[in-house]
This record gives sequence, C-alpha cells and structure tokens, in this order.
Amino acid sequence: MTIVTRVPYDYQYTALVGVAVYVFAYYEWAVINLIEQFKPGFVDTYCRGAPMTSWSVKHELEVVLADPQTSYTVVVKSALEACVQELARLIHKRNALIHAHPITDHDGSQILNYQARLDRPLPDMKWPVAEIEAIISEFDMAANSANELLHRLLK
Repeated sequence: MTIVTRVPYDYQYTALVGVAVYVFAYYEWAVINLIEQFKPGFVDTYCRGAPMTSWSVKHELEVVLADPQTSYTVVVKSALEACVQELARLIHKRNALIHAHPITDHDGSQILNYQARLDRPLPDMKWPVAEIEAIISEFDMAANSANELLHRLLK
C-alpha cells in the first residue's frame, strides 16, 4: 500500500516505525496491567484520569515497590525492580525514536535522526532499518517479560 504525499518517505520504513511504536504501546499496557494487580483501580486512573506519561507509569511501579505492604509471594521483588529498570531504559529509546526527525541519509534513503542535549542518555542517533528492527525486538522481549509477571499474578 502506498499513500500519495509530497513528503518523501519509504513505506516499508515508516511501517516498521509504526510497528515499533505499537509494540512499545503493547509493552506499556502490560506494565499498566501489572500495576493494576498491586493497585486495583490503576487502569481506570490511567485511562480516565489526568494524562500519564510513560515516566509516570514507571513512577507508579516504583511506588508499588516502595510500599512496605506489597506482597511478593507470586513474583519476587527483584523481578519487578528489573521491570522498572528495563522500562526506564526503553522509554529513552522509544522517545529517541518518536521524537526523531526525518532526514535524507548519505545514501539517499529517508530515515529518522534523533538529536538531543548531550546530557541525555541517547543524545544523537540515526534510525536505520536495522536499529528499528533491533528496538522492536527489545520492546517485544520486555513485553513478554512483563506479561509473564502479569500472568503469574493473575493465576
């Protein structure tokens, strides 16, 4: 499928970017549902309350971890701590992708390029196809890990 526009783009490339964004959204939703198991009503708060960024979701999982009444009979605390760390790492990468700008690369291809302050975890990077495929794989593995924790809690 091709969409006609005067803006130069590669359909396969932009479709891949879309898959990356979708897989991250799936991953974040798994984390949100994981939080729901510890904080009933969180899904409703997330969906119907004030808008929440991914960083806010991460913070809510940190609140669960900091609560002395959180029970770790089904999942161990270290697994949730690893989930928080992975979420933080992947939020940086997702942000570097969705806040990137289209450029014509040296070979003539249309790709995304991310530039930020040098004190950022990912200050400058290009997003060639291989990088997008790699981040999709990272998002997918993280989503599967979060879903595994979620399903343990749902039993």
